[in-house]
Amino acid sequence: MRFIPVVFSVLSIFLTSCSDLNKKDQLTRIDEMNKSLDSIKTVLLENKIDTITQLMFAASQVEQRIKSNYVSDTIDMALAKKMNAFKVSRKRLRPLGKSYNNINHGVDEEKEALRLLKSDIENGSGERNKYDDYVMFEASKVHQLRMLLKDYVSSKSKTMNELDKLYPEMNEFSLSLLNKKEN
Repeated sequence: MRFIPVVFSVLSIFLTSCSDLNKKDQLTRIDEMNKSLDSIKTVLLENKIDTITQLMFAASQVEQRIKSNYVSDTIDMALAKKMNAFKVSRKRLRPLGKSYNNINHGVDEEKEALRLLKSDIENGSGERNKYDDYVMFEASKVHQLRMLLKDYVSSKSKTMNELDKLYPEMNEFSLSLLNKKEN
């Protein structure tokens, strides 16, 4: 009879030590995910479009001036292509702003989720046997945020380059149409 309590004690010590090994690994992975989130936030802030509202307004004004003042029987193909590219770039600004806000909010939410998970693991709260699953789930969310950031930065770069290239020319053209109309 004494054998059963001894076996049970040895078994519980073994399981506790295995749990502690997993605990250290889980906490290390959470710390790595937090560092990854910090770098995502840093890159996101470096790629913020501070003047997105002003850009959308200015681009809309250019389009409106051209629509209101351009009168011709035929449209120059080169001008039509530039106008189309300009319009597409302007339309990408609003989704860029939404993407920025979604990623920013997602990073904040994920930081909080990791904080709570880390607290649970440190205190042994909740379903300890599912900690690895929870850590993997949070890792997939961090990976998704990384991919969203990559898409955002790529789209932002493409859009801003296009607008930087086209805006001065389109703005000058729209103002020249306005001057012609007034004269």
